[in-house]
Amino acid sequence: MNNRIKDVVDTIVSAVQRALDEKEVTESEYRTAVHYLMEVAQQREIALLCDVFFNSTVVATKARLSDGSTPAIEGPYYRDDAPLVEDRLKSYDTDDHKPLLIQGTVKGVDGSVIENVTIDVWHSTPDGKYSGFHDDIPTDFYRGKLRVGTDGGFRVRTTMPVAYQIPNQGPTGALLETMGGHSWRPAHVHFKVNAPGYETLTTQYYFEGGDWVTDDCCNGVESSLITPDIVQDGARVMNINFVIEPARSQAGANA
Repeated sequence: MNNRIKDVVDTIVSAVQRALDEKEVTESEYRTAVHYLMEVAQQREIALLCDVFFNSTVVATKARLSDGSTPAIEGPYYRDDAPLVEDRLKSYDTDDHKPLLIQGTVKGVDGSVIENVTIDVWHSTPDGKYSGFHDDIPTDFYRGKLRVGTDGGFRVRTTMPVAYQIPNQGPTGALLETMGGHSWRPAHVHFKVNAPGYETLTTQYYFEGGDWVTDDCCNGVESSLITPDIVQDGARVMNINFVIEPARSQAGANA
């Protein structure tokens, strides 16, 4: 028996049972909910439904236990096969190019520079799509891996992402609308920071003043993840100083 699994499942079941009792859920309502979950499974939206309602809670727990930068939800559009890039993410020449400069540093919790750091960067196209997933957009567009310099610095140019709707034609979107909600995510850039011997930092950063930044359907926006409205030489600038912490096994060995 796996005691960890039993403990978590028992706690979840108890919480649901209390909610059913407190809200005096009827047999008819219960059966409607069961049929709804069957429809979620048939439409292959289990991951989407869980991400919308629960992923931000797991991330918040991680943030509470971490000494590093604020983590955020990963989302469904990460790809490990993104290419290494030097100074610019590839984009279509026909795009409405609104330039974005992303720059900053990666350091340890003690302020030290870390060796062999790689940052995955990915974001939406100017029409809210993701390469490698939508409209046959090649994987090497709007995403890439950066090698952080020996001074801990990084810098890459790209184009501004946009706010977009998560898949909303299925049961997840229907539930959000029934609850009086919506399916919009604010414009954001995803990051995954990796270094040997350190915890991987998965996060995303947003834009001050952006649409839906204060009302994200996935509850993924923390104030520390909103970058100020800075424009230099016609480009929006996103300044980020990542802080990553030793891997838990490594931290235990150092203790």
